[in-house]
Amino acid sequence: MGYEQGKPYTLTVLGCGTIGQAFLSAYLSAPKAETAPKKVIACVNSESSAKKLSEIYKATENIDFEVSFGDESNAKAVEQSQVIVVGTKPYLTEKVLSACKSNIYSDDLLISLVAGWTIEQFSTYAPKVSRVMTNTPAKFQYGTAVVANSSAVTEAERQLILDLVGPIGKVVELPEKNMDAATALVGSGPAFVLLMLESLMEAGVAMGIPLKESKECAIKVLEGTAKMAEITGTHPAELKHQVCTPAGTTIAGIVEMESNGVKSGIIKGVCAAAARASELGKK
Repeated sequence: MGYEQGKPYTLTVLGCGTIGQAFLSAYLSAPKAETAPKKVIACVNSESSAKKLSEIYKATENIDFEVSFGDESNAKAVEQSQVIVVGTKPYLTEKVLSACKSNIYSDDLLISLVAGWTIEQFSTYAPKVSRVMTNTPAKFQYGTAVVANSSAVTEAERQLILDLVGPIGKVVELPEKNMDAATALVGSGPAFVLLMLESLMEAGVAMGIPLKESKECAIKVLEGTAKMAEITGTHPAELKHQVCTPAGTTIAGIVEMESNGVKSGIIKGVCAAAARASELGKK
């Protein structure tokens, strides 16, 4: 019996690594009472990983929490679940799913956090599939998630998915054709931003600002600028030009960055990540 609105259900996170934990941490911090599972089972490969998870997570109000490890135990966890979140590495996904394929029922809801794997690939295990691309800031409720659902997903299941993913932060629904781009922009995006943060920080150090203060300033510059763009809704180019006074310091820096291909380098980097994402599910 699959998920039925208003009825108790069990949710299993199959592959509770970095992204699986980010999802779990965000959700357990603020579970939505109406659609919260009765039980959550976190599945990992080894006993040592299971012990670490047990130390991190505890049962929350009205939600039982269990940890499982190993193929046999994980297959049993899947069997008793109506909603299965797949958080495995792309190259391990087929192996992990094959080990519990007979325990996945046709009316189960599969929610994939796996980069590169398509809805069609997951549909060989169950027809109801939701592809979710999120990122590591989700662990702190400052994440972004892009969601694409198969046609078999019902409206009640769609709402459940939004409730489960919502605590991550910002949720956007897009067609599946955009998921590889979302993998690059959203999934890989934090690493690109951290590269920019590192660059700003080291520029400060190069000019004599102590490391601690340089890091603090760089973080606040990124945070404040992002909030300004979000709150005003103004195009980034317009906000940028507002900072640039004629013959001033900012435009001098912008010209130097552009001459070194900073903007085109970022665009090409994101596009390269998207191209790689499209290859991951084919291996």
